[in-house]
Amino acid sequence: MADRSARWAALGLPRPRSQPLSEGDRARLAHLAELRDIGGPSEAARAGAEFAGERWLRPDLLGVRPWLYPDTPAREVASAVLRAEWTGFLALLGESGPWVYAPDVRALQELSGAYAALVTAARTAHEAEVLLAAERSLALGAHRTLLVRLEATPYRQPARSGVTADGLHDLETAFWTLAGTQAAQAHARWRSRR
Repeated sequence: MADRSARWAALGLPRPRSQPLSEGDRARLAHLAELRDIGGPSEAARAGAEFAGERWLRPDLLGVRPWLYPDTPAREVASAVLRAEWTGFLALLGESGPWVYAPDVRALQELSGAYAALVTAARTAHEAEVLLAAERSLALGAHRTLLVRLEATPYRQPARSGVTADGLHDLETAFWTLAGTQAAQAHARWRSRR
């Protein structure tokens, strides 16, 4: 157990399952926790000011947008995304989930579905499998910490035939790939209009 604790700590989680999780919170792990319609510069600035203190806002949004300046301050990220992709929805998928910026409702639903698939699979996985998948994912990018974030709460209810580390890693990779693809398409569309 000490080895697992040290491995979680190396991933940035010194105390796994230390944050309480009510049954209501458990049911909402993959539901929208925040949603802002970013229709112009003033909405982007307001969202930036409101969420500047959110730990994962900046790494989540910049991690899938290599065309944006990597040192953009958290307060300015929503505005930077708006300037590069135009209008969309800024959302937090679940209390422990990722921040996303989607160009439309359909794109937001796709991202939400991909994240929900990861949460559902991770919920029945054994800790060893989640830990291994988290290590693999984090090695691909500093923002790829969805399994680590989930593990801060006692969300798992392992099943005998839970998903493997490979399956979890594939689901997290699919989520980030989708987020990156949507962002790149929105960026290309916006550039073609200018």
